[in-house]
Amino acid sequence: MLFDLQPKTRRKDLYDRERELKEFNNALKLNEKLILLLGIRRLGKSSLLNVVLSDSGLPYAKIDVRSLYFTHGSIPQELLAKKILSSLLQSLPPSGKLRLGLANVLTSIRGIHLSGVQVEFEKRPDLAEILEKINSWADKEESRVLLAFDEAQYFRLSGIQYDGLIAYAVDNLPHLTFVLTGSEVGMLHDFLGFDNPKKPLFGRYAREITLERFSREQSLDFLERGFRELGVDIALPELERAVDRLDGIVGWLSMYGYLRGIRKLPEKDALNELFHRAQALVLDELSSLLSHSRRYGLILKAVAMGNTRWGNIKEYLEFKAGRINDAKFSILLKNLVKYGYLDKSADGYFIPDPVVAEVIKKSQLTPG
Repeated sequence: MLFDLQPKTRRKDLYDRERELKEFNNALKLNEKLILLLGIRRLGKSSLLNVVLSDSGLPYAKIDVRSLYFTHGSIPQELLAKKILSSLLQSLPPSGKLRLGLANVLTSIRGIHLSGVQVEFEKRPDLAEILEKINSWADKEESRVLLAFDEAQYFRLSGIQYDGLIAYAVDNLPHLTFVLTGSEVGMLHDFLGFDNPKKPLFGRYAREITLERFSREQSLDFLERGFRELGVDIALPELERAVDRLDGIVGWLSMYGYLRGIRKLPEKDALNELFHRAQALVLDELSSLLSHSRRYGLILKAVAMGNTRWGNIKEYLEFKAGRINDAKFSILLKNLVKYGYLDKSADGYFIPDPVVAEVIKKSQLTPG
């Protein structure tokens, strides 16, 4: 169902994305080692990832790195190893020779115990050794394994050099493909460090697949198809008003369709409920960033209110929070671009998601 609020898992429930699917499949045919799925929040990266993993027909593990970090406050190797192995085992038929073969390979590592898809360690696992065993199993099966990490930029907060582990695997384990998604595109690039001579992945090649927002025509077609799927008749002027407010952000379009077509809320009530939910969601997403510096909130407020130029944004910030030197202000502004909350064009800075912009404009984001 197009208006399902959960990430899609089946190709028939995924609207369009033919270009991205084709490019991903092409990368797999070429046995590429590192694939990045990039784009701002709520463009459907998780849905696309679910579909390509399922449709690939290959063994895979999928890990939500952001969830791990916020649940545990870090990403220790033991926890990550458990998640990788459990997810990989789950992707295989429960009674087939593939799962049995993988289990046999893994239990050859001293200290690993398997019970179905549950994994326990007697001692701290060596994740590099585990990846080597997975690679050798894939080699024997004449296959390859996809290791997918959703919101992979959170690895940079783990205190462990996971970029070095990925670099080792890319160089030495030819039957593994790493798939990394990231909403904070600049932060993901900083973590990977392809252009940084001091980083382990310097100079490595990665296939970058960037999801764009739907065009206006696609957004209208998405809503029309979704309502038709539900047997609900919505006039074109209403659809146009919704797209005017929500733009081509599929997450917001889906939520509007759910509230209007499934919850049966009137147009005005559906939009009010959407923005109420969006406020809670966006402020929760911003809470960690604002805990580092409340000035981030004032910069976003300045841009949401129509200040797009460097000087105008700085002037607003200083009016609200006092003097700040140019260098420190530029760092804050650059970080907001890296985190995906701001973008920059020839006309200046802007918030790429209109719903986020409206939420920030109406919310109190004051310095602590």
